[in-house]
Amino acid sequence: MNTTEQNRDQRIREIYKNVQTPDSVKERINETLNAIKQQEGSAAAPQIRKKHKKPLSFRKITAIAAAAALGVGGTVFAAERIYQMHLNQNGKYQSDIGISTEQALPEEIEAVEVKAGYIPEGFALDPDKDYYVNESKDAGYYVHEPALIDEADPLSLLYVTDAETMTIDGHEAVYLSISESTDKDWRGDKLFVLYEEMDRVLPMGIWGHADKDELIKMAENIELTPTGKKTAVSGLPLWSEIVNSPEGKKAAEEPDDSTYFNEASEEQMANVHQVGDSFQAESTLKDGESTVIQLEASVKNVQVADDLSLITNEEAIWPDTYESWKELVGPDGKLLPDTLLYQRQGDGVDSMPEIVRTEETKVKLVYAEVEYKNTDSKAYQDVWYFADLIPIVKEGDTYKIFDRTDETCDYVDNENTGVRHEMCYADVSGGGSGPKNYIPELQPGESVTIRFAWLVNEDELDKLYLNLNGNLVFTEKGLEIGFVDLNL
Repeated sequence: MNTTEQNRDQRIREIYKNVQTPDSVKERINETLNAIKQQEGSAAAPQIRKKHKKPLSFRKITAIAAAAALGVGGTVFAAERIYQMHLNQNGKYQSDIGISTEQALPEEIEAVEVKAGYIPEGFALDPDKDYYVNESKDAGYYVHEPALIDEADPLSLLYVTDAETMTIDGHEAVYLSISESTDKDWRGDKLFVLYEEMDRVLPMGIWGHADKDELIKMAENIELTPTGKKTAVSGLPLWSEIVNSPEGKKAAEEPDDSTYFNEASEEQMANVHQVGDSFQAESTLKDGESTVIQLEASVKNVQVADDLSLITNEEAIWPDTYESWKELVGPDGKLLPDTLLYQRQGDGVDSMPEIVRTEETKVKLVYAEVEYKNTDSKAYQDVWYFADLIPIVKEGDTYKIFDRTDETCDYVDNENTGVRHEMCYADVSGGGSGPKNYIPELQPGESVTIRFAWLVNEDELDKLYLNLNGNLVFTEKGLEIGFVDLNL
């Protein structure tokens, strides 16, 4: 070993001499350093071929030793590129994932196919979304398209209760347990698996009441197979795009979305309809192109009940909602009170969501019948519809979304998740059994009546408006179409 090699070897060991590592990791460091020496030894020997690899820089060598010492992923050679996966904790509940590389992506790269060899029992791929969901739709797993690894800042994730590195089928991976709710059983975990030899990272995850072990089992049985064909890098998902997505930004960096707002002027609220009025409502077709159409809408019948007797088709209730509704039915068939949870969100860095106080609330069922009419000369198939409730109060000349929060809390939820303003019972006449939010067919001049129902807090009844544009807050389109004052 010459003087330069001795000095560099000593510098690498000095950098990591204070790192506390098990014997197995120390062996990895020594093996790495030995491999570097062997590579240099062979590089000094006579070469038959004129082309040879560029000698490793000190920066790359220290990166290899760092990965071995820290044991948080690996620095690996793949397709002439070097990767290093970092997992750092910033604050109590914020974790940062970084994947570093010194080489730029080529213009073309080999295409790959993703094949899932295992799906959890009771789950199936949702045809309208990119995740696997169970029948009650309270749990799901997703496998996103592999992302090409390019230079990017670390991916910052909040509300992380646990973060760990692991090896999955020989690939370095990072698993993050995430909980953004006071319901500790409701998860939003993420898993990133590094496929070094394919220059990609595979994002996976769960939501709801899905299981961590099942997600890992899915990852163990996934295959990324080269197709043998080259494809342009432009247009393929990138790691930097994941980092720069809203969920990859810190809370303080998230952009303000002006599409949705909680206040509206009298002028904006001028187009309010009454029960029995006919008005033009916008809809889209489930045709793959989301073709926008106009239908004539009218709310024909609105009722309030203290039981579920107005529900004539139990199969038209969303499965998870039906289970929640049944929990609120007492022995006499009447609706039981629920509990309001006043909660602080926490910042996801040093604090987590917490319940600050509770309050009992009476619950009522709101029932509405909405008639949609096709006034066009052409028939429509699979017509989407949406119907959500919005509680609105007027303060002076301003209309506001009713809000229970005060200086002690950030938001208020019902303990029973079935008490909510989103559409969760939709019975389409002639549409068959089961919940749907589309009309199978609507001929010219034909009308179809849809029966909706919601469970709401009793003190909100006199504030409720029906929004057929399908949002729980004000939007320009919703105000343009106009809400229906239910006058309860």
